Amino acid sequence: MLTEVPGWPDAPKQVRLRRALPILIPCAAILLLLAWNEIVRDPHIKGERATHQVLLAQEREIDALRLGVSEQQAGELAARAAQIERQLLKGPQELAPILEVFKKQAAERHWEGSFLASDLSTGSPTPNAEIIFIPARAKLTASSSTPDAFSGLIALLDQVSSAEKRIDLTRLGIRADEQGRYTAELNLRLVSRSPNEKTP
Repeated sequence: MLTEVPGWPDAPKQVRLRRALPILIPCAAILLLLAWNEIVRDPHIKGERATHQVLLAQEREIDALRLGVSEQQAGELAARAAQIERQLLKGPQELAPILEVFKKQAAERHWEGSFLASDLSTGSPTPNAEIIFIPARAKLTASSSTPDAFSGLIALLDQVSSAEKRIDLTRLGIRADEQGRYTAELNLRLVSRSPNEKTP
């Protein structure tokens, strides 16, 4: 049917072939494109997708987060995360300078004594904990028996609780002797990142 020449049933092969070429050439081109898609293009696309599967999954997760959280909420969360980050110690090595500052502040308020880090093993953090609590203790004695000494201790405790780093007062004991001299014992707890290298 493709090579039939109307009005010339016994047309030669060359004429019949010339008549079929306008149909055969596009069909051959379409077949070549299909073969190229099946043999070259589609396997290459599948390989690229398999290679970048992790990135595609992250992109889908980011899209889901964008749909679940507004930009305002994301900004508020980022600000809150930065604030919490400032409250954490980077490690137990940061504890000594903080305790030294508290010792100087206590001396300014007429309290003498020592601030010491406690044994870290008493906290017994869980194996996968992202934060740990670093305990510290202090024993202070008022350098004078004036009533201002007690108010100085209250001011010191306010300063400890309002410090940039998060500090919890876990125990407070205050005693007064017969001469009216105060002695205070404090147990403090600071928050630090876990020293585990796998902690994000």
